[in-house]
Amino acid sequence: MYTVRFQLELSGSEKRFLSKSFFYANQMHNQLVRYATNRLNALFHDKEYMGARKAYGEAEFSKKKVSELSAFEKKKKELSNIMCIKQKEYDLTKTSLCKFVSQRMNISRTSSHLLI
Repeated sequence: MYTVRFQLELSGSEKRFLSKSFFYANQMHNQLVRYATNRLNALFHDKEYMGARKAYGEAEFSKKKVSELSAFEKKKKELSNIMCIKQKEYDLTKTSLCKFVSQRMNISRTSSHLLI
């Protein structure tokens, strides 16, 4: 694979605009990563979540007989529900992360208007 680069001819105001845009995008990315990492660390320190995750991993659902499968399916669903509930408690759903991003973008927009 090859990369071809072309030098853009930009005016001073265009350079400042692009520089600020990339700066705020980078800052937003760093805030989102920091937020998600903190939430994941908190989730992994939750004993109930880790117990459910460990039990789910140790259970061998695919190797059970058909007669035993219904009981294991119930257990599997129960463990899965516990993990989903805990993820929601720690704000690790796609909806909550999108909400966090939109809030941060609004803050960035207001602060960027002040800088311009």
